[in-house]
Amino acid sequence: MGTMTLTRAALALVSGLGVLGAAAAARAETPALACPLSEAGSIEVDGMLDDWQGVAGARAGGKDKDTSFEVRCVHDGARLALAFDVRDDVLVRIYNAKGKTLEAEDRLEVTLRIDGAPLALRLFPGTERYEPRVQTYAGKWKAAPKWLVAEATQQKLGWSFEVELPLAKLAGWSKSAPAIDAEIKFQDADAVEEKRVQDTLEHHVALSFGDTAQLADRFFKETRLKKKDVTLDERADLDRAAPGAERVVAGGKIVGVIAETYGYVELPVASPADVLKVQLADLRGDGTRVVVTHLRQHGGGGSRDVVMVWGASGVTLEPLLTVEVRKEADGNKLESRWTLAPAGTRRTGKLKPKGKKKLAGVDLVVEAGPAVGWDEDTFEEVIAEDAEPIHRPWDEARTGGVWWLDGDTVRTQAIGKPPRK
Repeated sequence: MGTMTLTRAALALVSGLGVLGAAAAARAETPALACPLSEAGSIEVDGMLDDWQGVAGARAGGKDKDTSFEVRCVHDGARLALAFDVRDDVLVRIYNAKGKTLEAEDRLEVTLRIDGAPLALRLFPGTERYEPRVQTYAGKWKAAPKWLVAEATQQKLGWSFEVELPLAKLAGWSKSAPAIDAEIKFQDADAVEEKRVQDTLEHHVALSFGDTAQLADRFFKETRLKKKDVTLDERADLDRAAPGAERVVAGGKIVGVIAETYGYVELPVASPADVLKVQLADLRGDGTRVVVTHLRQHGGGGSRDVVMVWGASGVTLEPLLTVEVRKEADGNKLESRWTLAPAGTRRTGKLKPKGKKKLAGVDLVVEAGPAVGWDEDTFEEVIAEDAEPIHRPWDEARTGGVWWLDGDTVRTQAIGKPPRK
């Protein structure tokens, strides 16, 4: 597990763990079940529940002796184990069941989801005559793959099921994932001759990883960021060197990245009101993201706006590109229009030969707008050393620019007015 460390650079960077994001906030109304961290191999998947002593569970159906169950979970950082203790006074399995007949057997239907496509399971308990059956859904129900380990056992008051699977098999999984949505449906068939399910019990629970959730408050406390001020809370792949998504949190003057540890920067502005926009963008065209911030800075009797693009190495945010898009002083103003446009739409020449496949991702496109007050003779600019200087409408060779990333290398092309005839 990650430990908290402190590093200092040009911008404050801090390490820790975990944050509660937008996806977790959306689960706020769903009861949570903590999945404690356990040692690898601590659970033997044999259908028995003796090695689950001391692990708290979530119960559905109360104390009903026929249609109720309890679910428990643990994880070791790489694999998730689930246990289901089902109360069922009549266990129904049917010889050579298939199709509609299969639908008339006792079973648990379990759907696990993080951000992407869900993993759906059907768990048919075993009897003295029939082996347990486990299915997954991929367009149709079929036998579970070998990476999913499951076993069932008949119990005095019903039956139990244990399931273990790699967390990496859940779409959207990363070590920053705050919870897994679990929808569990017990289909209870009590009369074989009726060949149908008599009762259905549904339960929805968020399987939470306590080490992540507990440190959410630490992140907010350390940054002094109030949850009501959060303007961005998304999961995206920022660190190209590490598989899976990280959590990106922005609010006030803070932008943070959360994975096994967390890091954050305090944006170079005087107040939170000077943070005009924070968003994620695919400037590489490979599906990974960078953080794009629009900031207003004051000084020298005026102000300027910059678009800053940040990349992540681990949880450390570093500026990759800064472009001036506005300057104002003494009632005079230069302001550029900037957009994140589909990649290649403003590139020319050899950068996008005719017939070439459409480029993925987006480009940062900046174009000078009309000047207010200033003109070519009165604008006396001190060239910015920390940013691409403001574009000027009278500079025909450089009225704007296009930027994109090749890995973490910034590529650019100038936009100019057509030559005069």
